[in-house]
Amino acid sequence: MTAAVVMISFALMMRQLSMSIVAPFLSTYCRTLPGYTPFAAGLTLGIFGLMQAFLQTPFGMLSDRYGRKCVMLSGLALTVAGLILAWRAQSITILIIARALQGSGAVIGVGYAWAAGLAPENRRTKAMGILSLMVSSGAAAAFILGPLLRNVLAVNQIFLVCAAAISLNALYILFFIPDTGKPVNTEPAVTGTEAELLRNGNFMKICLSAFLNNFMMMSVFFAVPVWLTAILSETAMWIVFVPAIACAFFAMKTAVRITGRGSGRNVLTGAFLISSTGILLFTHKNSLLFLGTGTAVFFGAYASIAAVTASEVNRVVPDKLRGTGNGIFNALQYLGSFIGAAVTGFIWNFSDTAACIPAFCAGITGVILMCTLRRTGKRRI
Repeated sequence: MTAAVVMISFALMMRQLSMSIVAPFLSTYCRTLPGYTPFAAGLTLGIFGLMQAFLQTPFGMLSDRYGRKCVMLSGLALTVAGLILAWRAQSITILIIARALQGSGAVIGVGYAWAAGLAPENRRTKAMGILSLMVSSGAAAAFILGPLLRNVLAVNQIFLVCAAAISLNALYILFFIPDTGKPVNTEPAVTGTEAELLRNGNFMKICLSAFLNNFMMMSVFFAVPVWLTAILSETAMWIVFVPAIACAFFAMKTAVRITGRGSGRNVLTGAFLISSTGILLFTHKNSLLFLGTGTAVFFGAYASIAAVTASEVNRVVPDKLRGTGNGIFNALQYLGSFIGAAVTGFIWNFSDTAACIPAFCAGITGVILMCTLRRTGKRRI
């Protein structure tokens, strides 16, 4: 089990690295393109998440019926096409379309379902922890490699580098990751079971917590790079992001360990509270100390929520609906990305400080939502 999970996790890590490497520069890059407005920049940042939200569940259902590998490779091909279009984009409108095409390759839920399906119940938390840690490692590496690449490449050229990296990732999946041999669920589309899944209170609350987490994350990604650029250069943002990522690793490993003891609800409640605290620190946007501290605090909480929710949602869904369940989970996650970026970009037109208020409110909502999760002996949530 472990070797297969690590292989799938490595593939998702490479995809995450490729998709995250431009994140610190995207909001500032949009300013250089014809047709720029703050709302258009927010749409550029968030449209990826909207397409992921729309297509995660269909991709998950297709993978339940036809198998994981072919569906994942199809999604990666769409992502590569979108990256190549972004490389050639000469206006923010074309960049928005390119980001939408990148987002149409909505296969992260397929990967989570693939890995979770290979792990026995008593090792699923560990498997999801490994996967979440490696995916987060991809994002961490992006924040280190991104500024280094930015020293020698333009942002549009980084899109092309990402396209090449994901193409290599697809070849890795094709030749080195074994398929399950047959679909996880070969029966026709289920008639009532999905509705039962949607009526599961804990499942939906975990999915909503992922929505809120990504809402806050995209709001932070929109605002913090702009504020940091006013203090540092784009290529020096690693001074803030590298320590923040180190905090995220430590926090996530701790969160996964505590969750394994049956305290997932407490971990999520505390993490949302810490996220809100980190966002409050951004009100001192002209201070490098406050921006750096807030980013480190927020990243630690964000990584913890992402890892724990991915683990806990796979405790709830049955094997035959694992792709569908992970699709719903990731759909709400990416819907949060879209709405978070769009709302932040819209409010930015009036006040950049006020643009983080919805993110703070999302964190407090997460605290309240997690307090209502039911404790069950079986799921230990």
